[in-house]
Amino acid sequence: MKNKLRIIIYGGILSVSLSAIGAEPNLPKVEILGKEYYYHEIKKGETIYGIAKQHGWNLDELVRLNPATASDMTKGSRLYYPTGRVTVVTNIEPEEQYTATDVPEIQPIRHLVRRGETVYSISRQYNIPVETIYASCPSSKYGIKAGETLVISQPDAGKNGSYMYYVIKPGDTLYSLARQYHTSVEDLLKANPGVSERNFKIGDTIRIEVNSNSRRIHTELVEEERLASIDSYKVGKKEDWDDISKKTGVEVEKLKEANENVGKLKKNDVVNVPVIETVTVEKEVVEEDPREKTADGIRELYDSIHNLNSTEQLQRVKVALLLDEPTGKKDIDFTRGFLTALDGMKDTPFKIDLKVVDGRAATTKIIETFDDFEPNLIIATADKSFPAFLADYGNQNQVEIVNVFDIKNELCEDNPSIVQLLPGSAYFNQQMGEQIAEDYGNRQIIMVGNQDKGDAIAETFLSKVAPASVKKTSVSGLSSVTLKEDGEYLFYCYPTRREEIADILQAVENLKEQQPLAEIIVVGRPNWVTYADTYGDRFGDAGVIIPSRVWFDNESTLGKRFIRNFTSLFGTAPMKSFPNFAASGYDVANYFIPSTSKNGGDFNKGFIDIDAEMVQGDIRLERVNNWGGFINKAGYLVRFRPGGYIDKTMLK
Repeated sequence: MKNKLRIIIYGGILSVSLSAIGAEPNLPKVEILGKEYYYHEIKKGETIYGIAKQHGWNLDELVRLNPATASDMTKGSRLYYPTGRVTVVTNIEPEEQYTATDVPEIQPIRHLVRRGETVYSISRQYNIPVETIYASCPSSKYGIKAGETLVISQPDAGKNGSYMYYVIKPGDTLYSLARQYHTSVEDLLKANPGVSERNFKIGDTIRIEVNSNSRRIHTELVEEERLASIDSYKVGKKEDWDDISKKTGVEVEKLKEANENVGKLKKNDVVNVPVIETVTVEKEVVEEDPREKTADGIRELYDSIHNLNSTEQLQRVKVALLLDEPTGKKDIDFTRGFLTALDGMKDTPFKIDLKVVDGRAATTKIIETFDDFEPNLIIATADKSFPAFLADYGNQNQVEIVNVFDIKNELCEDNPSIVQLLPGSAYFNQQMGEQIAEDYGNRQIIMVGNQDKGDAIAETFLSKVAPASVKKTSVSGLSSVTLKEDGEYLFYCYPTRREEIADILQAVENLKEQQPLAEIIVVGRPNWVTYADTYGDRFGDAGVIIPSRVWFDNESTLGKRFIRNFTSLFGTAPMKSFPNFAASGYDVANYFIPSTSKNGGDFNKGFIDIDAEMVQGDIRLERVNNWGGFINKAGYLVRFRPGGYIDKTMLK
């Protein structure tokens, strides 16, 4: 028998309540094709109505399940009835039901605080309100420290369209997590651009869009076999399973499966005869991608998502330079430095296409230019108000966007396409404060000038040293400080104005004359580098150390060679600036163009190691998280020494 049914499902499972009213019937039970049934052996004079009433059974269901027996109530025949609730049909197998109650228990976020992070930056990473972090971690209202763990409630975890955050555990795979949380490997890779099958690591945090597979459900007609009814058969003399199969039309295997407890057949044995029917059912199923089950298939998915070709290395790097002010001195010198680097790449094995784009144009015009050019690398020179539309463009088109100058931009926290070349203030200040404390915190410390509450380097530094070792003095009072002959001192200076810096340098010169054997280190503010041309020699005599993101040493071998090549191409030396804009252009081109070619446009594969070629600033990129962009964690303590020598110490 073959029927065509349309089955409409509410809540995932349709069930019919068939349990007895009152006490459970005192009847034998039998397993038939994976389900349990009572059976009642008919006695002389019994009726189908009386039996249903006796046991509290639904008469219609009893007749449906036993049509042949109900129409011929023969003594010794059996009537079957389910022992409890019977599942008639499900639209999806139980492990594929898309309800949040079916996924593993969702744990809170456990965030390990990194250097330079703030509550605000963490809230951006997880797309949760700052108030949620304060509610989960009340002490965070008063500050957070690198190394501590914040346990934060998940934001709308498990709701369609929202992410939960999950720490990868031993035994997890992309495919197993996709199954557990009713999503797909493709969606996991899209939600975590920093993840591939190669770098899926225990302990990493990833985003999971729970129940995203609900978008892949479609309806199709499928043929199913199901139990239509049950008959009983009394075994005749010398009959075997083949004989019964021929008489009932039921396959031997189905007969044996419905009579698992029956051994060798004997005359007058009563066996269960399942009546199977084939029905065509309209069923909701999840469309699966077979590639998700193999490593090669997942790599193919990854390449497709990231718009990568099959080759490991790009043969043509297409670079778009988005200039903030194309006619301004900054952008002119940056572009010239960039071209100086390209001139040195004439013998590279790959081709370079360069497109200069006017950042003053309308957003639609800029996007049209990008669409026509199809860059695989975009470099933007805005030093403030970094254009947000760039982040969206990069994310949608899988193009890396290098933010060269804007230190206040925080888009890299939650956008995978952004590369933050200059470390943001929070990270930079904390990193510098900790490094100064580690290197010089065992000295006698004198804080010079009026306290500046905006000096986050000083705040971090002071939190890492013993309060008893700290003294304070005004700029004018510095000359009167008493030093020990063999003492070691650190003068941390708050002032940023030229005149006060000059006064400090004079005071240090006086103290050194009074106590020439005392060892003095002077820590200046980052803006002191802008006075290096004016006070360079005096910085060296005073032993000044300046925290800096970059430093261009025009007297170094690399610096001299760069200036010579630049001048040869453009007939003039680079303009003096901080940072040196021409050197920035040179470094960016030398780092990102070969890297993009080598990694095929896939920044997860890493970057070239050319520290020796960086004339102004080292580049050490790390992803902020698996769904965010990259940040450059390089920075320096620039120490001036007598004789015009300069040490550039990389931060640890």
